[in-house]
Amino acid sequence: MRSMRNFTRFSATLVAVFSAGIVACGDDDPAATDTTTPDTSDTSVTPDADATPPDSTPETTPDVTTDPNPCTTAPGARCSSDNMGVVTSTGPGTCTASGATASCAYAETTTACGTDKVCAAGACVDTGDACDYTFGDRVSYVTEIKVVTAPVGAPTANDCCFDFTDDGKNDNALGNLLNNALVLQAFNVNMTLEEQIADGGLVLLLETLNVTNITASSGVTVNGFYGADGDADVANNAFGTSPFIVNPSSFATGTAQPIIAFTDATIASSTLTAGPSIFRLSIPLLGASLDLAINGTRFESSVEEGELGLDKGLAMGGADGGKLGGYVGMRDLAAAFNTYLNAECTCVSKKNDALEYVTVNTGATSETLNVNIKDGTACTGVDEDTCKTAGDALGDFGAILGGLLTPDIDANEDGVKESLSVGVRLKATSATISGVAECTGE
Repeated sequence: MRSMRNFTRFSATLVAVFSAGIVACGDDDPAATDTTTPDTSDTSVTPDADATPPDSTPETTPDVTTDPNPCTTAPGARCSSDNMGVVTSTGPGTCTASGATASCAYAETTTACGTDKVCAAGACVDTGDACDYTFGDRVSYVTEIKVVTAPVGAPTANDCCFDFTDDGKNDNALGNLLNNALVLQAFNVNMTLEEQIADGGLVLLLETLNVTNITASSGVTVNGFYGADGDADVANNAFGTSPFIVNPSSFATGTAQPIIAFTDATIASSTLTAGPSIFRLSIPLLGASLDLAINGTRFESSVEEGELGLDKGLAMGGADGGKLGGYVGMRDLAAAFNTYLNAECTCVSKKNDALEYVTVNTGATSETLNVNIKDGTACTGVDEDTCKTAGDALGDFGAILGGLLTPDIDANEDGVKESLSVGVRLKATSATISGVAECTGE
């Protein structure tokens, strides 16, 4: 199946768990993770020497305070670097302030998972096979995915979805990029997403567990899976009447643990709220379908009874679509391109054969991408449609891509912005899962 082939090209090696423990000391929201001080200077215009400003006192960002200590909520559990143990943090933490920036440090304890267990999504799970997983009855099929872009002519796309920089505005650098006139000349990502969903090439399923009431529930788990249509009749997918088959790469390697997993989600007033967690999103970009790890992902959506009834899946998104937002590391983005091209398209020529197809430049304030691609001229035959398209597009628009993919998130608070914010809206209806592909023989 084509969706299986497209998806397995990008293995779970791109998925990296991000755990943030940085807040602003004295901030009212201890969960805020970005305390970067905005640059309020402007040296591009020389003021009139005769002019008297109404207030000559320069604006400054007040120093943060450590009293009261805001470091009361420790970050959630995460896996150790070798995935053989769980790292837990305890609060309150120690808040260190320096001018307008601050960070929290929490005591950490690593607990080994032990024999026949590995860590996945911050918990020890049994080693095993995806075939061991038992799917719940309440499954939703995503009928619409749209990367939110601003109206034509608007400078920013603040309609969606979340504020990661704590500046009172929603962050969506990818949406702003996709709204750029030069990028629109190269491709229309939302049109491609729509086509892929319509022809069954992109199947995203959301499983909701522990929902006792669709108006109010706590302790809800949302698991995500990618897969394919199970009856070769894609026309019925949007009506909830088709069974779906899950791709085994939706699970952590060597386990039956879903990679996309939101735990401790809640439903209040028929609105589901989940995250932060990681989310793996397959986005068609410049001729290649990239499997991206979206860190710090939050999900918020209205929920109601689906087409198959309350016990067989929830309808999500309502009229406007549910909100899903997070940020993609520039290094993860480069790795996604390189993984695709190195595995499938070595016929694409490079400007410098000693370098990867896409490299990362670390500047004083941000990381940027350098596209080391010449073209896809040498790609013929089977590779021509996909690889030549990707190579030519990246070659032609490499300078644009490198110049416009400007990160806006400093996730680890080291003074260098290294992540690109993403805002996505989605809708879903009820569905059923018949099993995992390799286990069903499909």
